[in-house]
Amino acid sequence: MKKISRFLSILSAIFGLLAIIRAPQGVVGGIMWLPKLWAGAWAPFLAVAGALGAALGLGRKDRTAILLGTFGAIAGIRHTQIVTKKHNAFEQTFGEDWEQRIPPEMWIRSSRRYQWIQPPKRLGLYQRDINIGGATPLLCDVWLPPNNVPRSRLGLIYFHGSLWQAVDKDFGTRPLFARLVNQGHVVMDVAYSLAPTTQMPQMVDEVKRSIAWMKDNAERLGIDPDRIVLMGSSGGAHLAMLAAYTPNFPALQPQEIKTDTSVRGVISMFGVTDLTSYFYEYGEVNPTQPEYSWQITDEMRPHIHNKTWLDRFITRTRAFPEYRYKNIPGGPALLNGVFGGTPKEIPEIYKLYSPSTYVGAHCPPTLQIFGDNDFVINASQGRNLHAALQNAGADSVYIEFPDTVHAFDQYFGVSRRVAPAAQVATHDIEMFLALLV
Repeated sequence: MKKISRFLSILSAIFGLLAIIRAPQGVVGGIMWLPKLWAGAWAPFLAVAGALGAALGLGRKDRTAILLGTFGAIAGIRHTQIVTKKHNAFEQTFGEDWEQRIPPEMWIRSSRRYQWIQPPKRLGLYQRDINIGGATPLLCDVWLPPNNVPRSRLGLIYFHGSLWQAVDKDFGTRPLFARLVNQGHVVMDVAYSLAPTTQMPQMVDEVKRSIAWMKDNAERLGIDPDRIVLMGSSGGAHLAMLAAYTPNFPALQPQEIKTDTSVRGVISMFGVTDLTSYFYEYGEVNPTQPEYSWQITDEMRPHIHNKTWLDRFITRTRAFPEYRYKNIPGGPALLNGVFGGTPKEIPEIYKLYSPSTYVGAHCPPTLQIFGDNDFVINASQGRNLHAALQNAGADSVYIEFPDTVHAFDQYFGVSRRVAPAAQVATHDIEMFLALLV
């Protein structure tokens, strides 16, 4: 019994400490990221483990188990409380009566803001691997509301994260999509092309094509073409915002697209907004990142890594397609490859592809969600864009979770139905979309 109480208390204390302390920018932050991610995601259960360890230690008069377990329990409870604390971000943007602007049926269908464990929702119907790119394949999945759920006639187009370089559609998103389709929304999940085989121009083209395809097929999908919202995480959030702020912009849209590419709104989960400043943030995590292209060595360039059965399995199943390049993800030459140079060489390109460049009153309503301890994409990216949108007279909602790191809503070892920050983020996304119906 003593070993069990010690184990529970020590486990809770370690992760409780990780939930409290801030991870610094740079390499150390990268090392701390995954343990700190888990600490926040499982904080309520770690608090229970600490309390149980302390209780068992009390019965055996084990002072170490009592102290460590108590600390772990307090740390877990503290993290849960500060992350799930009610905010006034919607009130600041849409006014004190914002809740009355949401149709009553949307409130009924929405999830509770936070629960110990969020109950599962039926995912509904879906069509997999639809090619919307014609001769150049561009695949997407379309998720439809269950038959007994009334349609909201709103369509959401989702672009996955991993900084333009990894992962695929249908990666850890089903719990979120289940919530959204049960609100009556149609969700389109796009597998846009990735680095290093693709650069930013093609990615942006594919995002615009996705908007045009959903609008052209709006009647078949049962949505209103004027109620399309873009959403993305990390690199996908950057693409979503860039497209939302540049409807029908000639330099960022294929000439053959004649469909209006304006959208009703955009949601960013910790997305890059200013690429020039991000280049130097990325350099803090990758100290060998070159400031000029001529400094790139052969070792920095992507190389095929396809020697073992594991390499071939991961590549073939599309579970992690860019794994075959040994410097991906997180290679020091990533941004140089994606944009074709560095900010010192091509500052105009970094400005062209920065959402912050296009801030104006024309921008659709924007929801940004960040963790304040994001070592991958600093929360200042979101804060600065929010301030600029407000100054321009555009509707902007900015939400920042304390003691929370990058990818807090979906990653290996994270349950969106359990993690406090992920649950609240899901609820906020539901509310934002309900305001746009």
